[in-house]
Amino acid sequence: MSPAVSPLPARLLLIRHGETDNNVGQIFRGPESGQSPLNATGFQQARQLANNLKVLNLLRPRVYASTYVRAHQTAQPIAEALGIPLHTLKNVHEVDTGAFVGRPYAHMDKFEHEMTAPDGAYGFPGGESLVGAGERFHAALREVRPQPGETVLIVSHGAVLVAVLAKLLGLDPRETWRSDTYRHTNTAVTELHWNETNPPEIVRLADAGELEKLY
Repeated sequence: MSPAVSPLPARLLLIRHGETDNNVGQIFRGPESGQSPLNATGFQQARQLANNLKVLNLLRPRVYASTYVRAHQTAQPIAEALGIPLHTLKNVHEVDTGAFVGRPYAHMDKFEHEMTAPDGAYGFPGGESLVGAGERFHAALREVRPQPGETVLIVSHGAVLVAVLAKLLGLDPRETWRSDTYRHTNTAVTELHWNETNPPEIVRLADAGELEKLY
């Protein structure tokens, strides 16, 4: 009698977009940055990522991007390289930084005493908490519903990826944010084996290295 064959996992790749001028300037821009494009380096990063993903022969891929321009510009070369359409996914956009718009990233640490969102949780005054951002992203994942044998790729944003990982892994959002472990550089990839009812299995975390090692 042949041994039972384990089903292929539902694979989820969470990807941060390529570089923008705002990233280089290290300034919070909030929702107004939705129309901010990639810069020349960002376009180069997107093309390289697409080429790296193409050679992996991903099983039954689906590609999604947040509603922001920079996410679409990163995801479009991926979709083209894989020969599939690009879909827009709501609620995976960047965290609303509220009163921190126009302030440098470093103010999150320097003025941490101000980091309380309107819902009372750790986050941005006048904007979103990391808890709230993680919950909306998680709800979007449940709509996409990665299935066994599929590879779902979602191009999103740095802060909200930290937020959703805290949600998925049952971690404290403040401590998750403080840890460099969960921060994604531009076009870094987190790979998870998705499970709707249990925490996902982490295969790689915020990895900007060689994608051929995904398998």
